[in-house]
Amino acid sequence: MILHLNIMLRFIKKAFLIFFLAYIGLGIMLFVFQEKYIYYPDITDFQNCPAFQNADKVSFGSGRGYLTKRSPEMLIVYYHGNAGRACDRDYLDSFFAKQGYSTFFVEYSGYGEKENKPSMAGLLGNVTDTIGFLETQEFKTIVVIGESVGAGPAAYHTVHANIANLILITAYTNLADVASSYYPVYPMRLLLRNNFTPDAWLADYKGSVSVILAEHDEVIPSTLGKKLFEGLTSDVKEIYNIKNAGHNTIYEKEEFFNALQAALE
Repeated sequence: MILHLNIMLRFIKKAFLIFFLAYIGLGIMLFVFQEKYIYYPDITDFQNCPAFQNADKVSFGSGRGYLTKRSPEMLIVYYHGNAGRACDRDYLDSFFAKQGYSTFFVEYSGYGEKENKPSMAGLLGNVTDTIGFLETQEFKTIVVIGESVGAGPAAYHTVHANIANLILITAYTNLADVASSYYPVYPMRLLLRNNFTPDAWLADYKGSVSVILAEHDEVIPSTLGKKLFEGLTSDVKEIYNIKNAGHNTIYEKEEFFNALQAALE
């Protein structure tokens, strides 16, 4: 009996050690290689974008973007998600054109190039340089839109540039909360260097905010977008929940474009 008990204790200790080492090992991987888990850039050269043939391919500081001037007064600044590149979002540009807006699709450091790697510091640097570039332009009304990971840069831009209208698509509170939904056993707020925090940046924002969510978002839980919306202190806010939509299929829904149009009005 005692022999069997000793064998069982040794087995439990060995199993615990294996579990502990695996836990620590995965935690180290999440910390060291987190950029690879967050960003999925297309590194096709920024200049090689057939979708924005009529756009000015603008470079300034660390920032780049596709600028299409239609209206001399109204501009949409668009921050895309973590996959692909800005060049992929031309289907949205055609929609904004129908609304009469000029557009500026921001490209991130590490996207559309081979020289750099994406990071939070790099993306926020892009935002700062974008704000500086837009100060050289004469647009009177600027609407900032961010999708998915781009909700972070969009929120950062909004509070640092006195933007009156912000639209967030498949949004979240902060990236640590998103990461925790995938790895709930890890202290992601401590591990995540790339923690965009729309909830903190927008805590005192009083402008107009529209949050558009996918009902069945399989990448960013829609509960995080709802939590972000509920925490907004602005009196001018609206939330849209696109039925039967996923993270990447939301753009296939007519209801999405109806919500986007309403948010622009």
